[in-house]
Amino acid sequence: MKRSSRSAACSVVVFDDSVDMAAQARYAMEFCAIESCGKCTPCRIGSVRGVEVIDRMVAGDAAERERNEILLRDLCQTMLGGSLCALGGMAPFPVLSALDHFHEDFSGATEKVTS
Repeated sequence: MKRSSRSAACSVVVFDDSVDMAAQARYAMEFCAIESCGKCTPCRIGSVRGVEVIDRMVAGDAAERERNEILLRDLCQTMLGGSLCALGGMAPFPVLSALDHFHEDFSGATEKVTS
């Protein structure tokens, strides 16, 4: 009988309710862009484009934000499926989590003030 095991690393990050999760999602993509080795396109280009799309989402109006959210989710799926390493393959998880659970943080600053 052949046996094998895998070692994996994981983390849990805890924030209080004052943290802007859109900024944290942007940080995750930016970190990936800075640390990328450049070997695979999804990580090398996708993380840079991810930062740009998050910036447009936060700065844009509701219709533009919706289009950019679709683009960002598609980009995250491409990174998850196409990155060769764990960095590019894991960076989309905090972004997708922030989109799923803290969608209101991606509203523009003027919309947050009036809400």
